[in-house]
Amino acid sequence: MATSAMDLSGLLKGIPEGAWVAISEHEHRVIAYAAEIATVMKIAHEEGENEPLIVRVPEQSSVLFL
Repeated sequence: MATSAMDLSGLLKGIPEGAWVAISEHEHRVIAYAAEIATVMKIAHEEGENEPLIVRVPEQSSVLFL
């Protein structure tokens, strides 16, 4: 199974730091964001997304190594 990198900066623009975000698997759109991961999972499932991409918006001081 191949892994690919995706630039989510456009989708995450304007979403508060530290928020959990559910992104549609096929449409690459934000379904929901909230402080709690359970909330975004619940909303995603209610919207018919069985396997959404779940990410957390990093804080400004965060560093990501790939």
